[in-house]
Amino acid sequence: MDAITELLTGAPLLALFLVLTVGTALGAVRVAGVSIGPGGALFAGLALSAWLPGIAGTVPDLVGTLGLTLFAYTIGLAGGPSFFGGLRRNARAILAAAVAVILVAVLAALLGPLLGLSTSDVAGVYAGAMTNTPGLAAAVDATGSTEPVVGYSISYPFGILGVLLAIVLGQAWNRRRPTREDRQPPEPAAYRTVLVTTEDLPSLDELRDFEGAELVFSRLARDGSQWTPELEERPRTGDLLTVIGPAPALEGFTERVGEASEDDLPLDRREVDFQRVVLSNTRYAGVSVAELDLDRFDAIAGFVRRGDVDLVARPDLVVELGDRIRVVAPRDRIAEVAAELGNSERAAVVADPIGFSLGLLLGLALGVVPIALPGMTLTLGTAAAPLLVGLVLGRIGHTGPVSWQLPYATNQGLRQLGILLFLATVGLSAGPDLTEALTSGRGLPLFTLGVVLTSALAAAVLVIARLLQFGGPRVAGTLAGVQNQPAILAFAIERTDGDDRVNLAYALLFPPTFVVKILATQVLASL
Repeated sequence: MDAITELLTGAPLLALFLVLTVGTALGAVRVAGVSIGPGGALFAGLALSAWLPGIAGTVPDLVGTLGLTLFAYTIGLAGGPSFFGGLRRNARAILAAAVAVILVAVLAALLGPLLGLSTSDVAGVYAGAMTNTPGLAAAVDATGSTEPVVGYSISYPFGILGVLLAIVLGQAWNRRRPTREDRQPPEPAAYRTVLVTTEDLPSLDELRDFEGAELVFSRLARDGSQWTPELEERPRTGDLLTVIGPAPALEGFTERVGEASEDDLPLDRREVDFQRVVLSNTRYAGVSVAELDLDRFDAIAGFVRRGDVDLVARPDLVVELGDRIRVVAPRDRIAEVAAELGNSERAAVVADPIGFSLGLLLGLALGVVPIALPGMTLTLGTAAAPLLVGLVLGRIGHTGPVSWQLPYATNQGLRQLGILLFLATVGLSAGPDLTEALTSGRGLPLFTLGVVLTSALAAAVLVIARLLQFGGPRVAGTLAGVQNQPAILAFAIERTDGDDRVNLAYALLFPPTFVVKILATQVLASL
């Protein structure tokens, strides 16, 4: 054992990647369809440093800080467009979720002393019960010790399990007493070719906002010719029109203008063709579909594929580097569109090094700015500040030749690497403290407080969602977003058969509650 300790102490990178290997394998194990994901790195690090106390602190803290910064910044970049886009429409939900997180922190401050716990313990338990890893970093920085890691590690598992149970309960409640959202769920996007039989129709611009759904018109055929229509055009009787949108809206639109046609215009590629084009031109990072200005090529965007999801290319949809845009255009202009948008698989995974480095620099600089509060001075630190800067820069997209956005695949890769590095590093530092807590009897109060805090947050979110008349899928996404937990998001998506409302609620509530939790943990650790 001494030989192993000496080997790992002398080779910190070996110890780090041993933990990452074991941790990622542990995180991939699924029980009842759920895995702990990146949390496996934390528990692997704790186990190794508890078994071999001599290696505690072998990996420099700077490695964990770098990982945390990458994680927070990339989340901000990805969430910026959807967060600011939905800010006004969902202000009540955001405010209510932030208040719930703060009230749970107040509850932690009141219950901690009654259970005989120190401020470090309380801050760590709060971060674990909220599954907020950057909050743990804030607590460690504020206390100058790894003591908060113990409370975090003990409360973290129920921080996931408790919210999973809340999702199941919330969905069961919504099935018994459905809201309007549950009774009118959104339908997946589809397309249809319509034969126009109604005379004196208005322009496509007036027709596209139909029954609350924004339709996209990708092809129009008339007198043997076919083209991509402009919104000013007025359909005539006998025209064939390809329409993209939710299935119920397509049914209503078909009845409004004519009848379903047996002809499938997209299959006729003689005059008008389509192609999935990779968005890799950094000039278009963070712009809307309308701002792509595809009209200049007589082209139209039909769908945008991001990751594994197809999105209807509404004019206000913000595109990201790496998106695959289904472009419909005259055959002889498809190549022009592809060249303009980039269409480079390599460029779609390569970050702009200037924008990436400068964005991180701005985030870290903001993190050291002191914030004076009554009785204490706080800083945003290496998590909240990069997240906030990432949100703003992700919304801006690009400034001149500098691209702030990261390609989708690159963002996901850096985010995963960042959280693994941080969790492995703190786990390797805190194993001996965890052993001491479990053998001294301090573990039961820590676990009890964690269960109370997670349950209180889950109950508050369920009440808020019910008051706001959220449907089952949005309730699940809200719970995952407020808990800042990808593993819970994956469970919610699986439980709702991939309903996109889960992702939208998660993306909207993740950033504000993420920041509030970090600040709340820092306050708890400073009391």
